[in-house]
Amino acid sequence: KGKTMHKFTKLNARGIATYNYSLLSSTNEWAKHRLMTGATAPFLVTARQQTAGHGKFTRKFYSPAGSGAYFTLALPSQLAISEAHLTVTAAVAAYEVLSSHFARPLSIKWVNDLYCSGRKVTGILAEAAVNNENHVCGTVIGWGINLAAPAKVPAELRSQISWLSATPVSDCQRLAIIEAITARFWDLLTSCPWSQVLQVYRNHQFLAGKHLVVDTGRTQVVGYFDHLTDDGYLSLRTPQGMQVFTAGTIRELPG
Repeated sequence: KGKTMHKFTKLNARGIATYNYSLLSSTNEWAKHRLMTGATAPFLVTARQQTAGHGKFTRKFYSPAGSGAYFTLALPSQLAISEAHLTVTAAVAAYEVLSSHFARPLSIKWVNDLYCSGRKVTGILAEAAVNNENHVCGTVIGWGINLAAPAKVPAELRSQISWLSATPVSDCQRLAIIEAITARFWDLLTSCPWSQVLQVYRNHQFLAGKHLVVDTGRTQVVGYFDHLTDDGYLSLRTPQGMQVFTAGTIRELPG
């Protein structure tokens, strides 16, 4: 609904088609559906508002109109890249562009969030697009960025999230930020050695040295952040020894 025309010249030069909407249920879901119905080239989809934006484990991602940047880059199956590498690269691209644009002190929280002053300002989600025959048609990588506070914020989110700008962000600014992050992501993915991308991710890691509980969805493990592996996985120092996690939800513990 509400498709609008916008020229993303940097992305077009990189061979990435763009679809810009005022309202979608979810940019990730729209992108997965397009991959599953035959798209064979990379494309970007954006929305000014999402009615069913989501993060890991289908958790809702608050996506009000005019408040954030909500966008997804779709990569067909012939561009096979691990979800861990995609997520790390997506976080580094967002970190670099947003740090520069807003001059705010940001950090990257493994595995898929950006934080500012201890609160979440960006969520990232990589997902496979799998059709009814269980065939992987590609991967989508979605960003949800809190740019400027809306008039109303749900009470349960007020202590957890924050915004990058103290003043409203125009549609023109929003689309420029989206294009800059997507172009940087593409260039990091296609032209930059993985070791350099991972080093930025490590250097700005929110969890470094912290006492944590990792929830994998099946179990909870308590320990201290030790390091990130060469694949971008979390190595946790626990009473039972080192444990490595490829995914999970992290909660910080005191001490």
